[in-house]
Amino acid sequence: MVMAKNGMRVGLDLEQSSIAAVQVKPGKQHNVLTHAAIRGLPEGLVFEGEVVDSDALANELKTLWKEGGFASKRVQLGVANQKIVVRTMEFPQIDEKELRAAVEFQAQEHIPIPVDEAILDYKVLSTHVDDDGSIKQRILLVAAQREMVKQFMNVAKKAGLMIDGIDLQAFAMIRALAPKPSFIDQGAPEGTTGEVVALVNIGSGITNLVIAANGVTQFTRVINLGSEALTQSLMNHRNIPYEEADALRIQVGLAGDQPDQPGDLTLETQAEIHQSFDRACEPFSDELRRSIDYYHTQEHVGEISKLVLSGDGALTRNIAYSLSQGLHLPVEIGNPLREVSENKTKLTEVQLEWMAPRLAIAIGLALDDEG
Repeated sequence: MVMAKNGMRVGLDLEQSSIAAVQVKPGKQHNVLTHAAIRGLPEGLVFEGEVVDSDALANELKTLWKEGGFASKRVQLGVANQKIVVRTMEFPQIDEKELRAAVEFQAQEHIPIPVDEAILDYKVLSTHVDDDGSIKQRILLVAAQREMVKQFMNVAKKAGLMIDGIDLQAFAMIRALAPKPSFIDQGAPEGTTGEVVALVNIGSGITNLVIAANGVTQFTRVINLGSEALTQSLMNHRNIPYEEADALRIQVGLAGDQPDQPGDLTLETQAEIHQSFDRACEPFSDELRRSIDYYHTQEHVGEISKLVLSGDGALTRNIAYSLSQGLHLPVEIGNPLREVSENKTKLTEVQLEWMAPRLAIAIGLALDDEG
């Protein structure tokens, strides 16, 4: 992956209702956050993780770059949608050149996209000794539809940006939010130790779930449901505009342990808003539960210890409490700022902390991939 000449790395996260970018100056001891910006998007530019209107999206990116004052025009972009397939495969331990050829040869059996229409990449997750004593390596295959990726490249070009690297949002989430393996865990054989966590980035249109053990991807899934489903339900229920409904999602939100910020709303109105959001959250909670149950039926490393939330949806009042009740698991809001030891942006610490969940993927993209 190419780094900008000034050593800066910029992570860019394009969402359905907003775009976020951060600029990080990596250092040996610590990372410095130099720029961070979020810009709301009008409807119809991005849908379910794909570009819909490239010209309008490019114009929004130009404005974000100007307003955010970013020094670099080279970006790391994160993608997540239904045109990306992630599979695990197993191979004997062979050298890198042979492994790439074997992956490309066998890929078609594992993915629903024709290989000549896909961009393929893979990552070695682990090695282990099989029952017959042979050494096997487990790899994660990522296949993305070439045309979908090209759309993102076109948008960047029109905005005067250069994409240095495209990464799965799931990998960025792990870099930004997964617990770091302890010194003991780093040398441990696969399956023996290490915390297993579910990282859940709730965007406005899609939700990205990745389960990581010891900081290594075990399972990933994109769900076509996000925080907009909650906002939409309140819009319909109370016949109010989007902006008002979305503000109530953050100020009042779901029923739970955090007190509301009701403004001039009566207790009765607050209870009605809770009910509307609670109902709308049920299908989302069910989808997460199904994904987690499916993960637990596979041959994986262990039981999930907690959920860590990020994304625009993580700003929904009481979302952690609600999902914890529904999934019977501890749930917390992730803090990607733990990866940044110094704030040199124009934002105050309070502003940055509030924005942090929405910046998680962008921060993960701007971090060096140690793996």
